[in-house]
Amino acid sequence: MDFQDIHIGMMCGSKKGCGTVTWVDGSTQTVYLADVVNNNSFEVEFEDLMEDPQIHNKEDAFY
Repeated sequence: MDFQDIHIGMMCGSKKGCGTVTWVDGSTQTVYLADVVNNNSFEVEFEDLMEDPQIHNKEDAFY
C-alpha cells in the first residue's frame, strides 16, 4: 500500500489498534484513526499501518 492510497473512511489496523481513517497528514505521513469500538481517535505512523477490510476490533486483528 502506498501513502497516496490512504483515504478517509477506509478500515486499517496497526499494533495500536484498528479503526477508520479520519484524517491524513501528508507532511508527517501520519494517519489518524477512530477506534471502531469506542470512536476514540489515535495516530499511527504510515509504516505501522496495514489495510485489512476484515478488521473490526482489536481482538480480530489477525485471523
